[in-house]
Amino acid sequence: MEQSQLSSIRKRITTWLITLLSLYVIYCGLLFLFQTKLIFPASMAGLPSKTLPTVDTEVIELTTDEGTTAAWLVPHPDWRISGPAPLAVFFHGNAELIGRQHGIIDLYHGLGIHVLMVEYRGYGHSDGTPSEAHIVADSLAVLEEVLGRDGVDVSRLVLHGRSVGGGIAAQVALQTDPAALIVESTFRSVSSMALRYGAPPFIVTSPLKSEDAFEEIDTPILIMHGRHDTIVPVGHASKLEAAADDARVLLFDAGHNDLPNGDEITVYRGEIEEHLKRAGVLTRD
Repeated sequence: MEQSQLSSIRKRITTWLITLLSLYVIYCGLLFLFQTKLIFPASMAGLPSKTLPTVDTEVIELTTDEGTTAAWLVPHPDWRISGPAPLAVFFHGNAELIGRQHGIIDLYHGLGIHVLMVEYRGYGHSDGTPSEAHIVADSLAVLEEVLGRDGVDVSRLVLHGRSVGGGIAAQVALQTDPAALIVESTFRSVSSMALRYGAPPFIVTSPLKSEDAFEEIDTPILIMHGRHDTIVPVGHASKLEAAADDARVLLFDAGHNDLPNGDEITVYRGEIEEHLKRAGVLTRD
């Protein structure tokens, strides 16, 4: 092959490589610019509910630098008779709202536990832009205020998060002292999910490093995951379990958005109750 031909081939290869590199840089740049909408797609969550879940629900409004963050404290209806009750803080998934968590409220009320839900910034009735830093800070501020209430047993705090909410719960657990932590359909980190899509982890501004948090959290952890989860593969649950000192994985015959399915709802509720008994949040009969 003549030298001129070799030179031409090299130029074409170089041009292709530069083009591919440029396209990859553009791809990463678009992910960086739009990552908030990908991680926290508030527009997919729909309109907020105008109806409170119970007549005793207290609407808490936290003033932030971006406006107001809304939260609901849904007290257990019989706490004035039975005395101070545990508090469960629930963090929903990235396309959900606090107004659609009636199942969670019923579950915890059935166990004699108050429920607190902080709406993420940019979701529902909350102003601003969602991010790990904003949501964690807002949750800690609301939680500090609620834990000072009569009727709330501060020694029996439960943090429970679904999907991205599990990542939030893990970060809040690092700065509180929960008696128990529950996560479901939760990833090791957003950074690890970025790798799955060919993006470098350093571009992620809300990394939600659950695996790292689990290494530091000193509390019993229940990890629930669907065997058929195609959004957050079930291997993430195993990695989270391995990172923690006291964690247990419970797998369901479900995907990402249908955990628990109708056939396993009794198991789901029963395992949460057993976990809370083991953690000392509930007493054994």
